[in-house]
Amino acid sequence: MRPVLWGLLGLIVCLPLAFVLLIVIAAKYPAMDAFTMKLPADIQTTVSDLILQKTGYGKDAAKGIDRALKFDPENADAWTRRCHNNFDGTTSDPATCRKAISLQPSAWNFNGLGVAQEKAKDFCAAEDSYTSAIRAAQNDAYYLRNMARAALRCGHTASSVAGFEVAEGLDAKAAADPGDDGDTKDDLLADREYLAVAYDRTSQPAKAAAICAKAHAGWKTCHCDLTDTAVKCAEAPPPSAHKK
Repeated sequence: MRPVLWGLLGLIVCLPLAFVLLIVIAAKYPAMDAFTMKLPADIQTTVSDLILQKTGYGKDAAKGIDRALKFDPENADAWTRRCHNNFDGTTSDPATCRKAISLQPSAWNFNGLGVAQEKAKDFCAAEDSYTSAIRAAQNDAYYLRNMARAALRCGHTASSVAGFEVAEGLDAKAAADPGDDGDTKDDLLADREYLAVAYDRTSQPAKAAAICAKAHAGWKTCHCDLTDTAVKCAEAPPPSAHKK
């Protein structure tokens, strides 16, 4: 009897290890997908999570994300990646980001929806999405800047001014930190250039000139205008008849 007992003990010890090994192999090899689909739902969810852990970002991640969703169609991480990953050189469609939000209503996912809407030139909807991101992550200059930019193009100039003013203050403080890596200074420049446009459109020329001078301290004069995709500033006197 003793060899039998030892054999049973060995089986009991080895079964969990074999089970873990099976899950790892299932996640690694797509050839096992048909078999994995027959496993219990909880195990498929675990396999889905393991696939995402080994999947990177960008175009090369598309197949991995598709595999993960095959085993767990409601995987919040997978839908979040679909929302934000740039697979084909364009921004994800809003429907994908709405699905991600339904599973994980994070500031990051609301921002992803806003980016998709902004790329589609649905600026007012983008402003609303960015505003939801701000509610989920207050005092974040990135989300504030995005909201203010969309608001400016939507025609909500007062909201744009308010958003850019707060973002500019946060970025100015961060840029003054000796440990800043330099990226914040680029963000601060964008805040000030867009704010110059927003002030101009709210009939505040003195503030527009002052913030533009902050953005481009070496210029004698400074004026900024929106382009189709960004803001452009020039060292030139403002046009005599600028549309408000």
